[in-house]
Amino acid sequence: MNSIEIPRSLTTTSSRVGWHLMKNKQLKLIFVLAILTTVVATSPTSSAASPTGKWRGSWNSGATGHSGPLKARVRQVDHDTYRALFVGRFAGIIPFAYPARLDRVSGTENQYTSSQRLPLLGTYRMNATVTNSHIRAKFQGGRDSGTFNLSR
Repeated sequence: MNSIEIPRSLTTTSSRVGWHLMKNKQLKLIFVLAILTTVVATSPTSSAASPTGKWRGSWNSGATGHSGPLKARVRQVDHDTYRALFVGRFAGIIPFAYPARLDRVSGTENQYTSSQRLPLLGTYRMNATVTNSHIRAKFQGGRDSGTFNLSR
């Protein structure tokens, strides 16, 4: 059989080029990983979610079993205080609006509390947990108690 002999100078150069390319790829990978690590380390945590904005979801009464659609619009008053207007429907046709002042619970980033006197219904209290995409709240007032579940 005829075999082709490759000169040693070509294999050595080829090896050097291959090593050089591999070394460049490794350096690029290390650089990309360093950048990603820096971005992740300096990103704000998701626990400090703001309730500001528009929300949609539902409410549910644990006392009566009633439920219905619920919308909310929340605006910031100061660092620890927000104003919310919850608008929904009872029995599918009766509209209601529930204004609330949300106060951040001291020492937390995503826990809020509210106490609001409503005509004919008494004082309603609410405790809420806020993430970037959800508000989960428990309310109690008069002879009623239940939950709000909202998302955006």
